[in-house]
Amino acid sequence: MMEVMKPTIIYVSGAPGSGKTTLARYLSKQLNLPHISSDLVHGGIAFTHPGHDRGETIRNTFVPYMVDTSRLGISFVVDHVLQKSMAKETIIKKLQEHANVIYIHTQASDPIARYKHNIETNDSMDVKSRHDYLLARADHHTNNLNNTLHKIELDVPTLVVNTDNNYSPNLEEIVAYIQSNKSD
Repeated sequence: MMEVMKPTIIYVSGAPGSGKTTLARYLSKQLNLPHISSDLVHGGIAFTHPGHDRGETIRNTFVPYMVDTSRLGISFVVDHVLQKSMAKETIIKKLQEHANVIYIHTQASDPIARYKHNIETNDSMDVKSRHDYLLARADHHTNNLNNTLHKIELDVPTLVVNTDNNYSPNLEEIVAYIQSNKSD
Protein backbone atom coordinates (compact mmCIF):
# COMPACT_ATOMS: atom_id res chain seq x y z
CA MET A 1 0.00 0.00 0.00
CA MET A 2 1.27 3.44 -0.95
CA GLU A 3 2.04 5.83 1.91
CA VAL A 4 -0.14 8.95 1.90
CA MET A 5 2.06 12.03 1.76
CA LYS A 6 1.18 15.61 2.41
CA PRO A 7 1.35 17.94 -0.57
CA THR A 8 3.64 20.98 -0.49
CA ILE A 9 2.42 24.58 -0.54
CA ILE A 10 4.95 27.19 -1.61
CA TYR A 11 3.49 30.30 0.03
CA VAL A 12 4.97 33.43 -1.58
CA SER A 13 4.19 36.54 0.42
CA GLY A 14 5.46 40.06 0.99
CA ALA A 15 4.28 43.63 0.81
CA PRO A 16 2.31 44.74 -2.26
CA GLY A 17 4.81 45.58 -5.00
CA SER A 18 7.56 43.35 -3.58
CA GLY A 19 7.50 40.93 -6.54
CA LYS A 20 5.59 38.01 -5.04
CA THR A 21 3.25 37.42 -8.00
CA THR A 22 6.07 37.44 -10.55
CA LEU A 23 8.10 35.02 -8.43
CA ALA A 24 5.07 32.77 -7.80
CA ARG A 25 4.34 32.59 -11.55
CA TYR A 26 7.96 31.64 -12.24
CA LEU A 27 7.97 28.95 -9.52
CA SER A 28 4.66 27.58 -10.76
CA LYS A 29 6.08 27.12 -14.27
CA GLN A 30 9.48 25.89 -13.10
CA LEU A 31 8.02 23.29 -10.72
CA ASN A 32 4.97 22.47 -12.89
CA LEU A 33 2.56 23.33 -10.07
CA PRO A 34 -0.76 25.17 -10.09
CA HIS A 35 -0.59 28.84 -9.10
CA ILE A 36 -3.28 30.17 -6.77
CA SER A 37 -3.46 33.94 -6.50
CA SER A 38 -5.45 35.64 -3.76
CA ASP A 39 -6.01 38.57 -6.13
CA LEU A 40 -7.53 36.27 -8.75
CA VAL A 41 -9.72 34.46 -6.20
CA HIS A 42 -10.80 37.87 -4.92
CA GLY A 43 -11.46 38.93 -8.54
CA GLY A 44 -13.60 35.86 -9.13
CA ILE A 45 -15.72 36.68 -6.10
CA ALA A 46 -15.94 40.38 -7.07
CA PHE A 47 -17.01 39.43 -10.60
CA THR A 48 -19.92 37.48 -9.15
CA HIS A 49 -20.59 39.63 -6.06
CA PRO A 50 -19.47 43.26 -6.53
CA GLY A 51 -18.92 45.11 -3.28
CA HIS A 52 -18.07 42.06 -1.17
CA ASP A 53 -15.71 42.30 1.81
CA ARG A 54 -12.12 41.35 0.93
CA GLY A 55 -11.31 40.13 4.47
CA GLU A 56 -14.39 37.95 4.47
CA THR A 57 -13.32 36.50 1.12
CA ILE A 58 -9.91 35.56 2.55
CA ARG A 59 -11.43 33.84 5.60
CA ASN A 60 -14.48 32.23 4.02
CA THR A 61 -13.33 31.43 0.48
CA PHE A 62 -9.57 31.73 -0.08
CA VAL A 63 -8.38 29.75 2.96
CA PRO A 64 -10.99 26.98 2.50
CA TYR A 65 -10.05 26.82 -1.21
CA MET A 66 -6.40 26.21 -0.28
CA VAL A 67 -7.36 23.68 2.42
CA ASP A 68 -9.59 21.78 -0.03
CA THR A 69 -6.85 21.75 -2.67
CA SER A 70 -4.41 20.39 -0.07
CA ARG A 71 -6.87 17.72 1.06
CA LEU A 72 -6.99 16.52 -2.54
CA GLY A 73 -3.22 15.94 -2.35
CA ILE A 74 -2.34 18.74 -4.76
CA SER A 75 0.86 20.71 -4.23
CA PHE A 76 0.69 24.33 -5.40
CA VAL A 77 2.25 27.79 -5.35
CA VAL A 78 0.24 30.60 -3.78
CA ASP A 79 0.81 34.33 -3.75
CA HIS A 80 -0.91 36.37 -1.09
CA VAL A 81 -0.03 39.22 1.24
CA LEU A 82 0.13 37.55 4.65
CA GLN A 83 -0.79 39.88 7.51
CA LYS A 84 1.14 39.57 10.78
CA SER A 85 -2.11 39.73 12.73
CA MET A 86 -3.74 36.71 11.08
CA ALA A 87 -1.09 34.74 9.19
CA LYS A 88 -0.21 32.02 11.65
CA GLU A 89 -3.52 31.16 13.34
CA THR A 90 -5.98 31.95 10.57
CA ILE A 91 -4.05 30.61 7.59
CA ILE A 92 -0.80 28.71 8.11
CA LYS A 93 -1.92 26.42 10.96
CA LYS A 94 -5.03 25.43 8.99
CA LEU A 95 -2.88 24.59 5.96
CA GLN A 96 -0.31 22.65 8.00
CA GLU A 97 -2.96 20.13 8.98
CA HIS A 98 -3.06 19.04 5.33
CA ALA A 99 0.21 20.17 3.73
CA ASN A 100 3.87 20.95 4.17
CA VAL A 101 4.16 24.75 3.92
CA ILE A 102 7.26 26.53 2.65
CA TYR A 103 7.19 30.30 3.16
CA ILE A 104 8.99 32.53 0.65
CA HIS A 105 8.99 36.17 1.77
CA THR A 106 9.73 38.74 -0.94
CA GLN A 107 11.14 42.11 -0.03
CA ALA A 108 12.08 45.24 -1.96
CA SER A 109 13.44 48.65 -1.01
CA ASP A 110 10.30 50.59 -1.97
CA PRO A 111 7.48 48.15 -2.66
CA ILE A 112 4.73 50.81 -2.70
CA ALA A 113 6.51 52.78 -5.44
CA ARG A 114 6.75 49.51 -7.42
CA TYR A 115 3.08 48.80 -6.72
CA LYS A 116 2.11 52.22 -8.13
CA HIS A 117 4.44 51.80 -11.12
CA ASN A 118 2.89 48.40 -11.90
CA ILE A 119 -0.58 49.98 -11.95
CA GLU A 120 0.53 52.86 -14.16
CA THR A 121 2.25 50.60 -16.70
CA ASN A 122 -0.20 47.68 -16.74
CA ASP A 123 -2.32 47.62 -19.89
CA SER A 124 -4.81 44.90 -18.89
CA MET A 125 -8.46 45.89 -19.04
CA ASP A 126 -8.94 44.83 -15.42
CA VAL A 127 -6.24 47.16 -14.12
CA LYS A 128 -7.27 50.01 -16.43
CA SER A 129 -10.89 49.74 -15.32
CA ARG A 130 -9.88 49.83 -11.63
CA HIS A 131 -6.95 52.25 -11.99
CA ASP A 132 -8.18 54.88 -9.50
CA TYR A 133 -9.33 52.28 -6.98
CA LEU A 134 -5.98 50.44 -7.13
CA LEU A 135 -3.98 53.65 -6.73
CA ALA A 136 -6.17 54.61 -3.75
CA ARG A 137 -5.31 51.22 -2.20
CA ALA A 138 -1.67 52.35 -2.17
CA ASP A 139 -2.49 54.51 0.87
CA HIS A 140 -3.94 51.48 2.65
CA HIS A 141 -0.87 49.42 1.73
CA THR A 142 1.46 52.19 2.96
CA ASN A 143 -0.38 52.38 6.29
CA ASN A 144 -0.28 48.57 6.56
CA LEU A 145 3.43 48.09 5.71
CA ASN A 146 4.24 47.28 9.33
CA ASN A 147 2.16 44.09 8.92
CA THR A 148 3.56 43.01 5.54
CA LEU A 149 7.07 44.37 4.98
CA HIS A 150 9.05 41.94 7.14
CA LYS A 151 8.96 38.17 7.27
CA ILE A 152 6.63 36.63 9.80
CA GLU A 153 7.76 33.90 12.19
CA LEU A 154 5.61 30.96 11.12
CA ASP A 155 7.49 27.85 12.28
CA VAL A 156 7.82 26.58 8.70
CA PRO A 157 10.83 26.52 6.34
CA THR A 158 11.34 30.18 5.42
CA LEU A 159 13.39 31.89 2.73
CA VAL A 160 13.67 35.68 2.35
CA VAL A 161 14.15 36.82 -1.25
CA ASN A 162 15.26 40.34 -2.12
CA THR A 163 13.78 41.41 -5.46
CA ASP A 164 15.49 44.80 -5.92
CA ASN A 165 17.96 43.65 -8.59
CA ASN A 166 16.78 40.34 -9.98
CA TYR A 167 16.55 37.82 -7.14
CA SER A 168 18.81 37.27 -4.17
CA PRO A 169 19.13 34.36 -3.63
CA ASN A 170 18.90 33.65 -7.36
CA LEU A 171 16.12 31.63 -8.98
CA GLU A 172 18.09 28.38 -9.07
CA GLU A 173 18.85 28.71 -5.35
CA ILE A 174 15.18 29.40 -4.58
CA VAL A 175 14.11 26.27 -6.49
CA ALA A 176 16.83 24.23 -4.76
CA TYR A 177 15.60 25.49 -1.36
CA ILE A 178 12.06 24.41 -2.21
CA GLN A 179 13.22 21.01 -3.47
CA SER A 180 15.21 20.40 -0.29
CA ASN A 181 12.24 21.31 1.95
CA LYS A 182 9.32 19.73 0.08
CA SER A 183 7.42 16.68 1.22
CA ASP A 184 8.99 13.46 0.00
